[in-house]
Amino acid sequence: MSGIIIVLIVVFAVAAFFIQSESHESSIKSKVESLGGTLSSIERTMFNNGPFFIKGKGKSIYRFEYNIGNETKEGWVRFGSLFGPDWRV
Repeated sequence: MSGIIIVLIVVFAVAAFFIQSESHESSIKSKVESLGGTLSSIERTMFNNGPFFIKGKGKSIYRFEYNIGNETKEGWVRFGSLFGPDWRV
């Protein structure tokens, strides 16, 4: 019985991770489109804090590249704050 509970917890955790990542990527795409650009790439960083001083527990940091006109730009966002995403575009 306890083995089934452990398996269910692991399945739930993996599903939550993928759902959260998909939601974050959708938010990044919407932000870039609101700036008038097109998204080139998204990378979830595990060890690189980018422009953020502290990552913090429960926070996710993404690095993304986008194009506006002929110019390629880099952006960063940290999710998991009480006040919403912290954008650096």
